[in-house]
Amino acid sequence: MGLGLLIFSLLAATLIAKEANRTVLVWATKNDLAPGELITGNDIIAVSALLPESAKNYLSASAQIIGGVVLRQISTGDLIPATAVSSSSDSFNSRLIPLTVELTDMPLGLGRGDVIDIYAIAKRDSKITEPELLAANVSVSQVLERTNSGIGSVLVILDNSQILPTLQLLSDSRIIIVRSI
Repeated sequence: MGLGLLIFSLLAATLIAKEANRTVLVWATKNDLAPGELITGNDIIAVSALLPESAKNYLSASAQIIGGVVLRQISTGDLIPATAVSSSSDSFNSRLIPLTVELTDMPLGLGRGDVIDIYAIAKRDSKITEPELLAANVSVSQVLERTNSGIGSVLVILDNSQILPTLQLLSDSRIIIVRSI
């Protein structure tokens, strides 16, 4: 009889532990993701999370999100909300634009996923007379190169409406990048 009670209690404990541990596999980020970025396999990792009531709000690890477009900023290690990624690149009306910037005019450690503001200040004989905000809340897709010449290249994601005004001022302005905190 004692052996039967012991076996029964072990089975009951196993069932209770199994019921209490209802984890699901969902996607999380390995690094910061900014709006407009395409998700790659290096950006995400499947993690087990206990989400008893809110599992539907996050992307299941069985969902194919590689190649999807990030719609809002997601920080490193965060679970990826279902509303933060679109499977269609048409849902985000933007383009990748390269900017050549002096190293002293951009923050140290600037990298993919950072959100920046782009300012133009006048060079000699410039069309602009005072500093001008070209684009706000812009996502950095990639910092391409930092050379010994003091010049760096930054690939940014601009909304289609921001492209022409930005390009018009690039030729005779000095570009300053300010990182959002």
